[in-house]
Amino acid sequence: MKYTFSEEVKGELCQVDVLSQEEARAEIVGYLKGKGTYVKTSVDSYILLEVGFIPAARRVMNLLHILGTDKKKLTLIKNKLQRKRVQIFIPTDILNKLQLSILSMPKEIQEDIGLFGAFLRGFFVASGSVTDPAKNYHFELVSYNEQLLYFIDRKLEDFLGVIGKITKLRYNYRYYLKRGYDIQEVLELMGAIRAASHIEKITTSREIKADINRTLNFLSANAKRTGESNAKQIRVINEVIKRIGLENLPDELRKLALLRLEHEDLPLTELGELFDPPMTKSMVYNRFKRLEKLLEKTKGSGEGE
Repeated sequence: MKYTFSEEVKGELCQVDVLSQEEARAEIVGYLKGKGTYVKTSVDSYILLEVGFIPAARRVMNLLHILGTDKKKLTLIKNKLQRKRVQIFIPTDILNKLQLSILSMPKEIQEDIGLFGAFLRGFFVASGSVTDPAKNYHFELVSYNEQLLYFIDRKLEDFLGVIGKITKLRYNYRYYLKRGYDIQEVLELMGAIRAASHIEKITTSREIKADINRTLNFLSANAKRTGESNAKQIRVINEVIKRIGLENLPDELRKLALLRLEHEDLPLTELGELFDPPMTKSMVYNRFKRLEKLLEKTKGSGEGE
């Protein structure tokens, strides 16, 4: 079965090395906050954690082992699309080990960027998704707890300068990012280095293409302006020749007219380099304005009619 880009990212995150018990604790907190449910029956109580990705179930089992906690039970279920989901039943004493409650967040996760990244890794694998960047940029986390998403939003802004948005869904809330660079930063924080590098290549490629397009558009627009300006100058010169005659123009204006007619496509800067001594663009432009004024004066006096 072919994995989606989001599943590939989650698969990479499930292979990230766990360097300490503190990191394992922070990551399992992310799973529990993302998809954990406290269940109490007449005979028992437990934490039900459901994940929709088999490698994620293995990851949770490994984290529980590092923390010295074993599962109570594990079941495999399938939905109508034949997607496998794993339900993990965890003893409630894990809450004491984690010093975790439904409302609280361990202090170290709030203060340590590395542990916050581990927490976010677990939360994303449990209840997040990311779109293939070749199609568009979209990263999201979903939770019934709006305040938890605001906590994540604040921490990402504090640690990375990344600012997301939170919207209300039908039954949940969604935190999302739409900028490729922001998504790359968050993936790196969680440990998905390969996926972050993939996004970086795509964003860089798109920026280069955008720069090329802007340059081509600028050159095209500039060439159009130059062409229109040159055409106007040639019309003026032809009208001057008709009404006044080249031989009746001052030497500097006559030379300008002849050079323009010989080099119709040159911009003013390059046209000025043909003079001896060379002239600047503004000097050439000013001579053309003198030609225009001379032509207007001639029209006004009725000369050449």
